[in-house]
Amino acid sequence: MNEPESEPTFVIGNEFSEVQVSEVRTRNGARLRIRDAKSEREILLCPLELESLTWQTSELFTTLLATPFGPEEE
Repeated sequence: MNEPESEPTFVIGNEFSEVQVSEVRTRNGARLRIRDAKSEREILLCPLELESLTWQTSELFTTLLATPFGPEEE
């Protein structure tokens, strides 16, 4: 699989987390790549997915952070 073309990366972090953010160009258009520096997990988000984040309340993110490293494995 071909790696999408990436723009320069910038880093956002604090005492809890650090992520690398960059714009990438794919065959389906521009995406925002967010990569966790510690786990190296990443996600590519399209403009609509990013816009949908603005529709959310702070309570949603509080709920998501209740298990910050994902659901417990059974």
